[in-house]
Amino acid sequence: MYSVESFIRAYSKESTICIQLFHKMPSSALDYRPTLGQRSTVELLRYLSYGPYNVTRRIIAGDWNVGKPANEATKDMPVSDFPRHMKWQMDEVARMVRSANPIALEKEDIVFPWGETMKKGDALVNQSLRFMTGYRMQLFLYLKAAGAKELGTKDLWHLS
Repeated sequence: MYSVESFIRAYSKESTICIQLFHKMPSSALDYRPTLGQRSTVELLRYLSYGPYNVTRRIIAGDWNVGKPANEATKDMPVSDFPRHMKWQMDEVARMVRSANPIALEKEDIVFPWGETMKKGDALVNQSLRFMTGYRMQLFLYLKAAGAKELGTKDLWHLS
């Protein structure tokens, strides 16, 4: 059975891998943008530092409108603050999930803006954790495309 502690360990690992990737980022990668209309690396880092936390907070609250949108909350964040923000996010998500009512996680629904409904506990895994994993993969690909040739599969999936 997937537990609250399992979720926290997985979320923390994803966050830590993002921090490791950040420390292997070439300076030329900051302005990288795959195509016009897609996020730059700076924008992606800002989103990663708050977006998955925001999703977690909204799921637990049962209200998709809680808090500021990630882009608004991080618009002025210096890129150098990314590791600190990721560590804060890890700690805050662990605190929120541990303090959530386990019955609510199992039985209460959250309705997403796109109309999908799921139990809050399922939503933590299927939305919040998967968002973190997806954006971590995107960061890895951005860095590779921007010239981080030394990055390999182990950097994407494993803690150093």
